[in-house]
Amino acid sequence: MSNTHPHDAQRNTRHDGFYDVAIIGAGVVGCATARRFALAGARVVLIEKGTDILSGASKANSAILHTGFDAPPDSLELELVRAGREEYLSIHKELGLSLVHTGALVCAWNAEEHESLHGIERQAHANGVQAVRPLSASQARTLVPALSNRLVAALEVEGEHVIDPWSAPLAYVTQAMALGATVLRATELLHGTFDGTWTLQTSTGTLRAGAVINCAGLYGDRVDRCLELPERFEICPRKGQFVVLDKAAFSHVPRIILPVPTAITKGIVICPTAFGNVLIGPTAEEQQDRTRASLQTSTLEALLHRGAELLPVLRNMPVSATYAGLRPATEQKAYRVYNAPGHRAITLGGIRSTGLSAALGWRRMLCAFTSSSARR
Repeated sequence: MSNTHPHDAQRNTRHDGFYDVAIIGAGVVGCATARRFALAGARVVLIEKGTDILSGASKANSAILHTGFDAPPDSLELELVRAGREEYLSIHKELGLSLVHTGALVCAWNAEEHESLHGIERQAHANGVQAVRPLSASQARTLVPALSNRLVAALEVEGEHVIDPWSAPLAYVTQAMALGATVLRATELLHGTFDGTWTLQTSTGTLRAGAVINCAGLYGDRVDRCLELPERFEICPRKGQFVVLDKAAFSHVPRIILPVPTAITKGIVICPTAFGNVLIGPTAEEQQDRTRASLQTSTLEALLHRGAELLPVLRNMPVSATYAGLRPATEQKAYRVYNAPGHRAITLGGIRSTGLSAALGWRRMLCAFTSSSARR
């Protein structure tokens, strides 16, 4: 996480009391958006109500750099994931970001799931992801010998990889700050009004901006209300609990092990991490509370049991850590992205499990928006 105090950021900004763009929420999407506008030469302020970046949904995810192989066809999510992945791959060396070339296996554990693999392969091809191939159970076990004998078949997706979910957004916001962006932490948006430009009342003072981008994640619907924008979605927090196994498990999980996804969730994943551990999770539990993501011993034990069921070698592996996070789910599975050009506002809402991959993918939309919010 960043150790830079907000006032340190302000020393580098060309601040005359007015910003071209105010971005609400310093999760991975907000940090990437701040970078995008700063690269375009805009005067940017990034407003985060938490005490540091990644205080909300972004602090807890599975850290997979997705290909979009199973994204809804012709969806905005697919477009953003593909574009975001492409940019990450193009900048990760320059910015010193991690990239663990793992690939993934979508594993079928019964005949019904096996049948579903055919549809997933067709969808991957339709989504432009060609590096997929069906594997028999024995072929899959040559890649991951620890897989249970219960495996029926698998689909290999070569391009799914693992990254560090914290250093990436930190790099994005650091680059934005180097280009003059202001980062205000412990600053909550209270109300915003638009009269040709935005006046934003916050817990630490009043700001003026030419445009506003709502990247508030778990509070995206409430921020829209604060900005007096139409109420078009409702956040329905979805909790995910995770178990992190000791580094001794790492050599047994050379690929990301994915389940056949459902209409609700991508399901429980077993994957290596950029830090040399193995992660099992997340669960998908609906709740009303947007702040607390509590851990339940029984659920964590169930995750460990599931991991040992699929890869028996993981049984009795030491646990290094457990954690839980909330995803900003809505009443629809799709991303909830809305442009209000008359108010110079965009809402980037409902960005869930693929948000880490999609965060850099907003170039086309945001560049067009930059043109309509030119520097004053």
